[in-house]
Amino acid sequence: MFTEHIDQLRREAITAYPSEAVWIIYADGECRQYANVASDPATQFRIDKRTLARAMARGIAVIVHSHPDGPDCPSEADMRGQRDTAVPWGIVSTNGEDASPPFYWGAGVPVADLEQRPFRHGVTDCYSLIRDWYAAELDVELPEFPRDWEWWRHGGDLYRLGLESAGFVPVDRAEAQRGDMFFCQIHSAVPNHAGVYLGDGLAMHHLTASKPFDPTRRPKVEPIHRWLPFVVAFYRHASQME
Repeated sequence: MFTEHIDQLRREAITAYPSEAVWIIYADGECRQYANVASDPATQFRIDKRTLARAMARGIAVIVHSHPDGPDCPSEADMRGQRDTAVPWGIVSTNGEDASPPFYWGAGVPVADLEQRPFRHGVTDCYSLIRDWYAAELDVELPEFPRDWEWWRHGGDLYRLGLESAGFVPVDRAEAQRGDMFFCQIHSAVPNHAGVYLGDGLAMHHLTASKPFDPTRRPKVEPIHRWLPFVVAFYRHASQME
């Protein structure tokens, strides 16, 4: 279903511009566009409650909406909505003349390759890499934290505030071991980047510069000493404590 309906979604996103378009893809494969009844349809979307109730009774496979003029990543509200509905969500970005193919995230969406994934904030960013690495390597499911692009510039403190609920405890840098998470503070008032320590002096992380979506930015495995000037702390998941 994640490779279907691309032409329809792009065409109808352009037609709806500058408002957000919204679709439901049903379990039987049908993709249907619905009216956006939000008070400000240029910046948000909402489906009529009765329409949504009927759709849920029928069986929703995916909820998709468009982002007029971007950003090409989910917002905090999008991430909360996906989590609360417990179905995959998709986004189509459009400038009114062209539209990108949809991207998807959430339970049921295939996990992107840990080494070749492009950077997309909230979907395949530094924390997403940590979550997927922990699931694959340690069989540990970390919580998701809905977040806006550049949350660290707008009063957010994602990493430190989420530590306890995610099950992490601080460890001394000298005692760091494979699987520990490290925080970096890069030109920011709070830690705004993180990665996984792989042991033997190596780290895995996914960094971007200034774009919420950058297909040229891939995860890196490199010596952690390059990042030690920015590292502010190491943390270990409780499940890995001896």
